[in-house]
Amino acid sequence: MKKYYLAIDIGATSGRHILAHYDENNELVYEEVYRFLNKTIKKDGHLFWDVNLLFKNIIDGLKECKKINKIPTFIGIDTFGVDYCLLDENDKLVRDIYSYRDFRTDISKLEFEKEMGIDTLFKKTGVYPHSFNTLYQLYDDKMHGLLKRTKTIMYYPCYLAYLLTGVKNNEISIASTSGMLSSKTKDYDDDILNILGINKDIFAPTIEATNIIGELKKDIQEEVGFNAIVKQVYCHDTASATIGAKTNKDEIFISSGTWSLIGVINNKYTNSLEIFDQGFTNELNSKEEIRFLKNIVGMFIINEIEKEQKERINILTIVEMAKKGTNYKEIFDPTEHKFLAPASMEQTIKEDFIARKIEPPKNLEELFYCVYNSLAHAYKKAVEDIEEITHKKYDTIKVFGGGSKNKFLNQLTEDITKKRVIEGPSEATAIGNIYSLLD
Repeated sequence: MKKYYLAIDIGATSGRHILAHYDENNELVYEEVYRFLNKTIKKDGHLFWDVNLLFKNIIDGLKECKKINKIPTFIGIDTFGVDYCLLDENDKLVRDIYSYRDFRTDISKLEFEKEMGIDTLFKKTGVYPHSFNTLYQLYDDKMHGLLKRTKTIMYYPCYLAYLLTGVKNNEISIASTSGMLSSKTKDYDDDILNILGINKDIFAPTIEATNIIGELKKDIQEEVGFNAIVKQVYCHDTASATIGAKTNKDEIFISSGTWSLIGVINNKYTNSLEIFDQGFTNELNSKEEIRFLKNIVGMFIINEIEKEQKERINILTIVEMAKKGTNYKEIFDPTEHKFLAPASMEQTIKEDFIARKIEPPKNLEELFYCVYNSLAHAYKKAVEDIEEITHKKYDTIKVFGGGSKNKFLNQLTEDITKKRVIEGPSEATAIGNIYSLLD
């Protein structure tokens, strides 16, 4: 009888249920059994995750496994980083779950930095102080008195696993995106927690990937028609992706999707103030393996421009349009904060050029090419910085994730960086998730 492993891989815009099993040649075979949209909802001027719809889709995907008679033995959930939930003493949500794209932290970041400067913070944590970091989100919660009503803090994928099992825990790769772990102890930093007015017991216990969380709750079993074991995986999608792509220390990686995460695998933190100035961060796969990387807004830019058009444009058409816009050679910096969640991506890009007294792209063909070209140049700058920081030359860039299927961008990246670009698996995150589930 075949044993099935189910990865529930949730990105910022979509999610999927990927089943795996060993075939007669002892090779893992993967199949997507369910796909769904993930979205934010706007309420009172803020962006929140539609967690009710998301969890319904998680359940519907489990029902699909039952329907096709491929019952998973083990289940794992991964998501994007930094976002979390607050639970009260009755294990109810203190508030809706904010999206990291919400701008509420613009104020709380400034307020926190009055108590601890970003230089000190970076030396403590090695995490670049992005405005969306969990730390600044929690400081906003403190400013609004919400932490006083909170008994438990759980990161988003761990909360979703809790809804399935009733067991509370957190996992270290997702915790490392918070900006609160000490680079020395790899545990929550006391000085940071003191500023927040909390202690580390408020966080659900941290367990390593591959450990068992628990079985499905009885009511979930009755709803989906089977029982299964939920295991802790590398909850942060980039951690799972680097595991799934089998990234090694002799290559630069780009996890290409909504974000472009470009970096290398290290075994120690790199947190000098020089690399802080270059915008790099350190995140954990495990306590022994560190992702040293830079966050660049990725396919989100293309997706937002496409959504603003009167008619939908598929990605193949976008690429063909970009090929017609290659005469436009100007670029913008996709690492800038203003491209995180603008009201209009197209207008924001045009305004960026106008502010620099540069003629902006005059049509969609030029605009799409400009985005791809700007991303490739941002990769080139990051590669140069990585080689300078690590005192090491790299011949290869491994691109994986959904964006790895964009051969036009891959070729641009190869041409501009002068590095060999190899394509890793497009479903690297789900594969890494499944690797954590295997017996």
